[in-house]
Amino acid sequence: MMLSLKVRQAVISLVLMLFLLPVSFFAIERAFLAQLLTSTEQKLEVHLYSFLAELTSKNDILEINNSILPADFLRPDSGTSAFIVSEDKLLWQSDSSLNQNFTPPQHEMLPGKHEFVAIEQDGQVYWTLSFALLFDMGERSMPLTIHIVQDQKLLDAPVQSFRNTLARWFIGIAAVLLLVMLLAYYWTTAPLSALDHEIRQVESGQQQQLNGNYPAELTTLKEDVNLLLASQNRQKQRYRHHLSDLAHALKTPVAVLNTSALAQQPELREQIDRITAMIEHQLKRASSSGQDVWQKQIAIAPVLSQLQNALQKIYKDKNVRLEINLPAGVMFRGDETDLMEMLGNLLDNAFKACQHQVRVSVSQKPLQIAVEDDGPGVPEGKTKELLHRGTRLDTYKEGHGVGLSIVHELCSSYSGELHIDRSELGGARFQLCFAEHQY
Repeated sequence: MMLSLKVRQAVISLVLMLFLLPVSFFAIERAFLAQLLTSTEQKLEVHLYSFLAELTSKNDILEINNSILPADFLRPDSGTSAFIVSEDKLLWQSDSSLNQNFTPPQHEMLPGKHEFVAIEQDGQVYWTLSFALLFDMGERSMPLTIHIVQDQKLLDAPVQSFRNTLARWFIGIAAVLLLVMLLAYYWTTAPLSALDHEIRQVESGQQQQLNGNYPAELTTLKEDVNLLLASQNRQKQRYRHHLSDLAHALKTPVAVLNTSALAQQPELREQIDRITAMIEHQLKRASSSGQDVWQKQIAIAPVLSQLQNALQKIYKDKNVRLEINLPAGVMFRGDETDLMEMLGNLLDNAFKACQHQVRVSVSQKPLQIAVEDDGPGVPEGKTKELLHRGTRLDTYKEGHGVGLSIVHELCSSYSGELHIDRSELGGARFQLCFAEHQY
């Protein structure tokens, strides 16, 4: 199913926001973590230089003055500790490491090299800055590796705090963006809504053209639609005027022929009647609005009411009972004259052919109109002949066939079909079925 332009715009904006905000959140969090690790490495380097400055030897024994070490290396469970290793042998460790389950790495490093890595031991992560050197012991040099270690837990707290703060900011930003998107959505789609409303007004016949003020992007569309409407109306008027002139021009010659003495001859009388009927048929067909680009919505109930009043008077001697099953508010999208012509022909035939009962049933989505009677029905094999334009109008004594070709062609002009079958009442059933996309 195709989504409307408004819905697609809203969905795209929402998807972009739902995609960009989490991506931005993740990117900022990663950047903060990278900066925090850089700061941690720099802090550990400062501690490393402190150890190098205070590292001395006496009688081939390393000594470090604990009194001037940072407090983090003297306080147990501070999360920061230091180790001095020589050839995989632990020579010294800070007091803060006594309760720490950390074992210095055993791999050898070249003198002068340092590395900052994360080491996982017993499910706990430690960030370790290691530096290898050759320490002068007087008569000899001793290879040493100094490890400055910081527990990952010391990083988790600022990361979690930053994440919570960032989440609050992003929730606020999302709320503001959503509000701005809604305002922008209504602001940008307001002209489209106004244009849609005006087009519906034109379709329903409540106005003749588009009159609203629209942005530059829609102004050209508005002008083109108005030109199309004006051109169509002018063409339709010219067409109807020419048909009126043609009907007037044909009326006099046919009237003269009717008053001629030769017209009383049965053969000529029959041909004159046939010419008159064919002229009327073609004029009604040509004057039909058909499936216009802009179709008015015509209420079916008033048209049926007018036809009922007229036919009850014409056939008052038959005492016909007309049953109408019509849902409220059913509309016909087209010309009122066309609807009157189709229903008038079908009902007139039904009143002629029925015994005492005629039924009209209307359903919608799509629109279907059925006219039934309790007459003799349509003879088998004559259905197609009824819809043929060359069928004589007096072929069926009961009345079926009169004007049915007009009804069929009018219905076809609205992308509809005329079905003929047997009625539950015993007679014929004529059903107009219009295309679903029209309704």
